[in-house]
Amino acid sequence: MNLNTASHPENIKRLSVKPVNARRNRQPLYAPRKKVFPRRTEGRFRRFKWIVMLITLGIYYLAPWIRWDRGPYAPDQAILIDLSSRRFFFFFIEIWPQEFYYVAGLLVMAGFGLFLVTSAVGRAWCGYACPQTVWVDLFLVVERAIEGDRNARMKLDAGPMSFAKLRKRVVKHSTWLLIGVVTGGAWIFYFADAPSLLVSLFTGRAPAAAYTTVAILTATTYVLGGLMREQVCTYMCPWPRIQGAMLDENSLVVTYNDWRGEQRSRHAKKAQVKGLPVGDCVDCNAC
Repeated sequence: MNLNTASHPENIKRLSVKPVNARRNRQPLYAPRKKVFPRRTEGRFRRFKWIVMLITLGIYYLAPWIRWDRGPYAPDQAILIDLSSRRFFFFFIEIWPQEFYYVAGLLVMAGFGLFLVTSAVGRAWCGYACPQTVWVDLFLVVERAIEGDRNARMKLDAGPMSFAKLRKRVVKHSTWLLIGVVTGGAWIFYFADAPSLLVSLFTGRAPAAAYTTVAILTATTYVLGGLMREQVCTYMCPWPRIQGAMLDENSLVVTYNDWRGEQRSRHAKKAQVKGLPVGDCVDCNAC
């Protein structure tokens, strides 16, 4: 320490600083969900998305009911995960525990296929085939059918509680819960003979694990597909973190470029006549 400075405190240079890590300066790590009211769209990509949704949901809900004759003393369910006998049946394929490396190989191939598709055509998985996307689309179909399209839903959400609003909300959430129950029920049918298990469920003779599984999947389907939606993709899904390592300047992504979109204006032609800057995206608030 300089002795002259120590003996004369007025010579000490003082700096005005603020603690950057103080609690009052910290940004929250979790942002509350802001409701998004997507508008119904048309076009070939939307039609393709409907087709993908119907195919994927059809496979999930109907696959356990497909029969496949394997001869006597063998289950006749085409797709069956028999945990008690430690066997996995997939049509004409039968996999035992010591052959699980086949399943591991298929999973590795599926992962590489997902990387390849993403690198070639962008976020096709997230936009069309992800289970979160498929079930959110299904929930949106119910929401539009009961509450109307974007403007009607926004008006209903902003309005005061009334009998009509309460009735629509009860019907909507009840339908969502019913979808959750069917989703959970379809899942457990993969682990036992579907017709027999269905009878046991309705007669109260099914194992406790079956009812517990249906209850858990009902809750998760309802919460993730109906209440959280975008939050699942933002905070829970690992795929956006993985995809960030595979993108370059030529990758196809759905994002917002401020250098193209600003300044925003609803009257682009008038603004251009006056010489004002107008972005390519001139009506984002209506999207």
